[in-house]
Amino acid sequence: MNLNFTKMFAPLVPIKFIIDKFNPVLLYHSLGNIANFNKNLDHVNLEILNSQLTGIQKYWKFVSIDEYAKAKNKKGLASITIDDGYKNVINESLQVFRNLNIPITIFINCSTLEGKIFWRDKIRYLIENKLVHRYINTSSLFSQKHIDNFYKISKDPKFNSIIVEKEIDKFLLKENLNLNEVYNLCFDSNKYLIKDTLVSYGNHTSNHYLLSSLKKQEQYEEIFKCKDYLNKQNVNKSEVFSIPFGGMNSYNKDTLTNLEDLNYKIILNSSNNLDKNKISNEINRFMPKTYNIENTLKKLYLKKITKL
Repeated sequence: MNLNFTKMFAPLVPIKFIIDKFNPVLLYHSLGNIANFNKNLDHVNLEILNSQLTGIQKYWKFVSIDEYAKAKNKKGLASITIDDGYKNVINESLQVFRNLNIPITIFINCSTLEGKIFWRDKIRYLIENKLVHRYINTSSLFSQKHIDNFYKISKDPKFNSIIVEKEIDKFLLKENLNLNEVYNLCFDSNKYLIKDTLVSYGNHTSNHYLLSSLKKQEQYEEIFKCKDYLNKQNVNKSEVFSIPFGGMNSYNKDTLTNLEDLNYKIILNSSNNLDKNKISNEINRFMPKTYNIENTLKKLYLKKITKL
């Protein structure tokens, strides 16, 4: 859609039009005021977070993602989802949600709770520390043409994520780089799995690999491991599944078959769209980044209706 069209007409869109047809299902990752994240991580500080949430609350009621998914009439409902389980969500942002009485669902990768560094943070570490060129010189997967778009190409379906991570681990070991000491940013102990009426936890797979890059059995194991891990925890659990990365190329028919076998009926994508006021087995989410949440909603509305 033409950006000039959006800028020109977005302020003119009445919020009522959006409420009548669509709902905001928000997707966050890192939430806090400690600025130790690079440009490749979706990060929102607490002042902006509070502004966004209070802006939504003027027009929509926040419910848990499970309540939202089960609602036969979604009009007037909104929901908060948080992927990957960054520590600052509990350490810093939780009080914001408590102050506003807003339920949240955190979709975890259980491997970080079992001692692993989140593999996407390994990618970010290589980029942030200008080590991509050195890594690619040793790689059997990537070539020099991938250096400038390494973040994106590293999550391309043609590269099996399991093999990518193993090769990166081999490089880090050779370089004597221990990321546990400097880049351990995600949940790494059960103290982050809290029992709170406003907080629930959901399945985001064991390692957050790109499911469409994996064989069917590899996908099944990734989904099952996290489901099994969550079942053993004394926390509020979500029955919704959050697709790692969440784009159309992030999953395939094998993924959907595995999810059905494991009794997941609702999936979350990351389409950067508003969700429709109707029952569906797939929920659209967007990542808000600016103070002016109303303007963001209006732009998403125009984007949505021009495609209908």
